[in-house]
Amino acid sequence: KTGSYWARDWMQMNRNLFSALKLEKKAMFIILTLIVLVAAFNIASSLIMMVMGKTKDIAILKAMGATDKSIRRIFVFKGMIVGLTGTVLGMCLGLTGCILLKHYKFIKLPGDVYYFTTLPVKLEALDVFVIVSAAMIICYLATLYPARQASKLNPVEAIRYG
Repeated sequence: KTGSYWARDWMQMNRNLFSALKLEKKAMFIILTLIVLVAAFNIASSLIMMVMGKTKDIAILKAMGATDKSIRRIFVFKGMIVGLTGTVLGMCLGLTGCILLKHYKFIKLPGDVYYFTTLPVKLEALDVFVIVSAAMIICYLATLYPARQASKLNPVEAIRYG
């Protein structure tokens, strides 16, 4: 307080708005994390189904001398290709959506509630990098169990019953 004047910055004046935005950001993070985990579960499920369908092929590879490590590598590679494809498509769609939103401003906000009349968009290269990296790490982790199951396959049993 200076004399009869008060000095407050706009963040202090809009503390409730910033609290709501912080909460919304956390909620969006949780929702998006769940979406990525569902995608990772789908990758793991499809690889498990592939292992079950390729049991005889895996057994033949192992009978011909393929190591457990090479079998694991095949399935990790397959899972990473699926994950990379999904990540690149998602990144392209997300960046395209952000660029269109930034250019055409088609999401309107009530001016009496916010200081903006449209949704502001700011693309950060670091954010994109972190999201893509996290998605790829999750995809990698999702491939480990099915790849391990494929490598543990007993070739004699698989050829006999497969």
